[in-house]
Amino acid sequence: MNILIAEDDEHIAESLRKNFAEDGNHVMIAKDGKEAIRISDKILFDIILLDWRMPEITGIEVCRHIRENGSKVPIILLTALSQIKNKIEALNLGADDYVTKPFSFEELNARMKAVIRRYQSNTDELVFYEITVDLINRKVCTPHGKINLTVKEFDLLKYFILHKGSIMSKEEICRDVWNLEFVPTTNLIEATVKNLRKKLEENTGKNLIKSIYGEGYLLIAE
Repeated sequence: MNILIAEDDEHIAESLRKNFAEDGNHVMIAKDGKEAIRISDKILFDIILLDWRMPEITGIEVCRHIRENGSKVPIILLTALSQIKNKIEALNLGADDYVTKPFSFEELNARMKAVIRRYQSNTDELVFYEITVDLINRKVCTPHGKINLTVKEFDLLKYFILHKGSIMSKEEICRDVWNLEFVPTTNLIEATVKNLRKKLEENTGKNLIKSIYGEGYLLIAE
């Protein structure tokens, strides 16, 4: 999963990052609400964890901003506030769940997975630039027509869109798209990326997949 943690307490943020990373997740940390808005506006996450009380812009204000922009990304608010009125406010503004501090990682992880399952059951398409990905029928369309992709090209495009704006290493792609714990010695990854890039460029006129030397690949619409 691609996770954004917006938390000004460095100890909590780093502890969560370490635990999620050990489970194979890609984690980004925002130290305040302003940074959380900047990052979430550019990158599509699987879930966002927001501390309610952050400097400058609070977590609840970040939640409001995300929802007003039309994003349906799952959001969980983390807070020491435990009154019912606070929970009602958070849920009314679009938060999917509310976890009261202190909490265990196991509890948070279980609540996250439940929220993501609910979200995925209600999500049937992804949109990036001029590209619409129909997750139910596994079709990819642009204003210029349908793009015919192989099974792995489709899976790779979906993966890139879910992690847009983030550099994805070959190791991460192998693990998450091919379910491999190693990078094959063949040019399997490079060839699939090359073919996908070519098909997208032919239909959009843009090179949307950038190769970042020594790091991996980046999906971005310049």
